[in-house]
Amino acid sequence: MKTGRRRPLLALCLAFGVASAQEPAGDAHRADARPNVLLILGDDQAFDDFGFAGHPVIETPHLDELAAESALFRGYVTAPLCRPSLATLATGLYPHQHLVVGNDPSKPTDRERMKTRLLETATLPRLLTDAGYRTLQTGKWWEGNYRDGGFTDGMTHGDPTRRGRHGDEGLTIGRQGIAPIEEFLDDVQSQPFFIWYAPFLPHSPHNAPPRLQERYAGKGRHPAEARYFANCTWFDESVGAVLDALETRGHGDDTIVLFCVDNGWVTLESGRGDFARSKRSPYERGIQTPVTVRWPGRVAPGARPQAVSTVDVVPTILAACGVDAPAPLPGHDLVALAADPSAERGPVFGGAWDHDQADAEDPSASLQVRFVVDGDDKLIQPKDPSAPAQLFDVVADHDEAHDRAASEPERVAELRSLLDGWWNPAPRRVARRPNLLFVVTDDQRWDQLSVEGHPVLRTPTMDGLAARGVRFTNSFVTTAICAASRATYLTGQWEGTHGYTFGTDPLAKDRPSLPRALRGAGYHTGFIGKLGVKLEEPPKSLFDWFRPKDGVAYPKADAPPDTRHVTDLIADESIGFLEQAAADAADADAQPFCLWISFKAPHAADGDPRQYVWPSALDGLYDDQPVPVHPLEAPEHFAALPAILRDSMSRDRFKWRFDEPAKRTSMIRGYWRMITGVDHALGRVLARLDELDLAENTVVVFTGDNGYFLGERGLAGKWLIYERSIRVPLIVSDPRHPEHHGTTRDAPALNADLAPTLLDLAGVTPPAAMQGRSLVPLLERRPVAWRDDFFYEHRFDHARIPPSEGVRTPRYTYVRYYRSEPVVEQLFDRAVDPDQTRDLVDDPGHSEVLTRLRDRTDRLRALRVR
Repeated sequence: MKTGRRRPLLALCLAFGVASAQEPAGDAHRADARPNVLLILGDDQAFDDFGFAGHPVIETPHLDELAAESALFRGYVTAPLCRPSLATLATGLYPHQHLVVGNDPSKPTDRERMKTRLLETATLPRLLTDAGYRTLQTGKWWEGNYRDGGFTDGMTHGDPTRRGRHGDEGLTIGRQGIAPIEEFLDDVQSQPFFIWYAPFLPHSPHNAPPRLQERYAGKGRHPAEARYFANCTWFDESVGAVLDALETRGHGDDTIVLFCVDNGWVTLESGRGDFARSKRSPYERGIQTPVTVRWPGRVAPGARPQAVSTVDVVPTILAACGVDAPAPLPGHDLVALAADPSAERGPVFGGAWDHDQADAEDPSASLQVRFVVDGDDKLIQPKDPSAPAQLFDVVADHDEAHDRAASEPERVAELRSLLDGWWNPAPRRVARRPNLLFVVTDDQRWDQLSVEGHPVLRTPTMDGLAARGVRFTNSFVTTAICAASRATYLTGQWEGTHGYTFGTDPLAKDRPSLPRALRGAGYHTGFIGKLGVKLEEPPKSLFDWFRPKDGVAYPKADAPPDTRHVTDLIADESIGFLEQAAADAADADAQPFCLWISFKAPHAADGDPRQYVWPSALDGLYDDQPVPVHPLEAPEHFAALPAILRDSMSRDRFKWRFDEPAKRTSMIRGYWRMITGVDHALGRVLARLDELDLAENTVVVFTGDNGYFLGERGLAGKWLIYERSIRVPLIVSDPRHPEHHGTTRDAPALNADLAPTLLDLAGVTPPAAMQGRSLVPLLERRPVAWRDDFFYEHRFDHARIPPSEGVRTPRYTYVRYYRSEPVVEQLFDRAVDPDQTRDLVDDPGHSEVLTRLRDRTDRLRALRVR
């Protein structure tokens, strides 16, 4: 695209009037090739401090021409402060959703917790990277190392010991030229790319080159204002350099370019910003920004009448690139809006918070005001609902001199209702706290339920929970062994944080505790079944009703036929707990309860020749059903494993259970009978819950402690970061929300999330030391910043089980067996190899992915990220 860089500009008014006559924009989402993306982000510049916006003095010829070639919207930031505003541009979420509402924490200990919220989120660069884009970070970036945000390339190291706060080395871009961008463009070749260009301009220090300062000095202008004007032009020159770099390399026509500013700015004579009316304020010079979209041949230039939001930028880019977000985003596609000048986007929302964030978990703690722009009207509502609101016509009265709130109470009420529908920061009030039933099975992987499509297994009770609740289709454990996983259910922490597995000291009493937190909040707590964790503190200090079954064996082979199976004993004890709870419920001051039912089945009895010992009532079940052979059971898949896995406990147990066809068939049928035995027992418990009139206020959470190999790739057991080892069932059945019944969620859920989730359901704030996250926003289908990858570790010190660590992303699985000599690594691309059969560690075409995931593993291990 040859523009000449000097063609006449479009006449664009402050009100951003209706677009001029134009050619049809065409279909923006049917390109033959995916576009490149350049996102230009100004820093601290008022919406009208541009030539194209009518400023009489400031010269911005390059941005003027970009605006002339773009669809130009009247835009608004979601927060008038850089970090939360940029976090929106990285995630497509509002600040109260991505949970970054301030620049810095009020407590130094919260800094990492603020940062890690975005590290686990499906960020724009991470989604594009996983879709095959090269992605470059330059300029301002608050969230640690550029790789933490999902970029393949970048400038910001994010090391706090080297002044890594909000961009470090990245902040030189623009002020010291654009060489990193030029080098990136020369290296990227034919791969589609995304560039995050967020120079520290025109942000202070206002120290533009003397030639620019001289242009604005004198003429009765205060020196501070002149220096700011010069920085605006300096920023414009840097944008021109980046656009020229694109064009000289032939990318002008195949790149969608978007531009906006992170927040407004008004310079005072002191040289500081007028925070009362600009940055950090909800007034137009704090929150309004031009938003431009240039896509040659796809988006027709011209001003658009709609007010839009910077929350629209991410969905616009994803739609243009043909990339799906993992969960619905609240923004709109600006390309689609640009195609119809008469289209209405709807109201625009945002808020202003304190500079220092008061609470890493509660966005309302430091909230000052919320605002909504609907058509020409804007309502500013203070956090205190009794404080007076302000109502302005921001088109006719863009200086906001005339507050109409007192004279138009009906319009105020209407806009306040819109605000509350968007986000109401009032504390959640739990009128009647629910009972909680937490059910855990042992060694049941995610696909061993009939609701998951199993061709033989019958699990009507588990299926019924899914029909009456929400089923998570991507649920994982962070360590696939019962001791560590169950300690994670207790603490909400990764193994490397809580420090417990087989062979370690008991779980320390200073760790956070789900039952302790519930008991402290007035819950009656119970535990029945296999605890699997040695505790430093007496269990009865955590559980009011404690009936462990760790030492109770399955019926022996030579035992009398009437011996009760431990699965049935656990059900009997559970029913006894519920009957006592129902009797207590007659008391007006009765406590809500949380009962943790922990089945030992379908775990094998390692010392029993039968291995899988089912209740005798299920004798013969499935004998008439074939046991399908999975392709992964072919010998070549075992042969392809690293030597440390071929000679391991996983192979030992394979020989105990699956090494001969008749033995394999018998063992797997026994495993299925044990699961069906749990299903029957759980059915008895739930039926009694209903008979006792407790079901309507009891949330049931059903899951497993780890996955399981049933002979696939010549292995048995778990331990390893293969899908069959780490994926578990997860169902949350909440009778209070029938609108969600029978639905699924695809977002990754972890065993570390369940303690925070159960506490959240109970209306209890999870302890800050818990590393998991409440799943309640996902259950309620609220847009929320969420992880798309997670750290896995297995640190059991056992000669026959190699310790490992790694990361699972939406596409790749990476693992290193870090104690091997030399270190053994594996890399799988599950998008084309879902069964993880082709190890790509030595593939030159995946060397960059390997480097990125090695680094990601190191970063997540250091943070034990949520």
